[in-house]
Amino acid sequence: MVTIRDVAKAAGVSTATVSRILNNKGEASPETIERVRKIAEEMNYKPNTLAKSLSKGNTNLIALLIPSLENPFFPELVKAIEEAANAYGYHVYLCNSDDERSKVKYYLDSVLSSYVTGAIINSLYVKTKDLDFLESRGVRTITIDRSQSDHPYSSITVDHKKGARLAVRHLIKEGGCRKIVHLSGPKDEKSANDRLTGYLEVLKEDGHGQVPQVVYGNFSMESGYEAVKGLIKSGASFDGIFSSNDAMALGAIRACTEAGLKVPSDIKIVGYDNIQFSRFSTPQLSTVDQQKHKAGRLAIEELIRLIRNENEKPRKYEVKPELVVRESSVD
Repeated sequence: MVTIRDVAKAAGVSTATVSRILNNKGEASPETIERVRKIAEEMNYKPNTLAKSLSKGNTNLIALLIPSLENPFFPELVKAIEEAANAYGYHVYLCNSDDERSKVKYYLDSVLSSYVTGAIINSLYVKTKDLDFLESRGVRTITIDRSQSDHPYSSITVDHKKGARLAVRHLIKEGGCRKIVHLSGPKDEKSANDRLTGYLEVLKEDGHGQVPQVVYGNFSMESGYEAVKGLIKSGASFDGIFSSNDAMALGAIRACTEAGLKVPSDIKIVGYDNIQFSRFSTPQLSTVDQQKHKAGRLAIEELIRLIRNENEKPRKYEVKPELVVRESSVD
C-alpha cells in the first residue's frame, strides 16, 4: 500500500508538504503542486481516512450490534441501516452477538478500540450499565427494537402489540378463523411477549370465545416447522396461525403442507417481519411489516444528530407496524 512517505520521497519534498498540497492547505510553487499531485495519482495514493479522522478527534464509523444473522430479518435490517449511514458519509462496523453475553462483552470492548463514534444496539443482553460505559467514553448510543428502552439514552421501539392485534383481527374478520394458534418466539424475548400480549387481547375482545393456543419456537424456520408438526401430531384443532416472525411462519407452511393441510383453504397463516422471501413463498405470506427501513433511517439520523452536537438531548421514537395481506390468509 502506497503511503504519504512514498509520495514525498518520489516528489523530493517533505511529507508535510505533500499533506498540505493534497488537502489544499499549504503554499507551494505551481510546479511543486503539479508534480506532487501527478505523482500521487500515478502511484494511486489513497489518504488514510481513519488517521485523518482521528487527528480531528472523530471517525465516520458506526457500530451496529445485532443478535443474529440466521434470522432473515436482521440481514435486511443491516442493509437498511447501512444504506442510510452511507448516504450521510458514515460506514457500519457490524457486530453479530448470536445473542450471547460473552460476544456482547467482546464487541462492547471492541467498539472502543475500533475508534467508533456511535453505536446502534439491538440486543437483549445489553443493559443500561453497558450504555453508560459507551457514553462515558464518548460513544453516542441508540437502542432499537429488542433492546430495553427504559434507559436515559435514545431508543427506537416498535409497537409489536399493535402489529399482533392487526394480524389476529385480520384472521378473525377477513379470514373467518375461530381457532387461532399463536406461534410465539422465546419466552424471555420482549418483542415476542409483546406480540403474545396483542394476540391474547384480541382473542379476549373479538375472539368469539376462542381459547388461546400457544406454542413456542426460537424464530428459526426449523422451530416453526417442528412446533406446528407437533401440534398437528397431537390432534389439536385449529384453522389459523399467527406466527411471531416470518421464518417460523414459513416453517409452519411446510409442516401443514406435509400433513395434507392446504394453506389458506384449511389453515390461514400470518407471519411477522415482511422479509423479502415472504413475497416469493408458496403461497405468498401475509405478514406484519415492522418498518425496518424507517427504523433504520431513524436510527442513523438520531445518532448523527447526537454525534454532531454533544449537547443534544436523547429522544425516544416508536414505529407503527402495518399489515400486509397476501395469499396465505385469504381464500
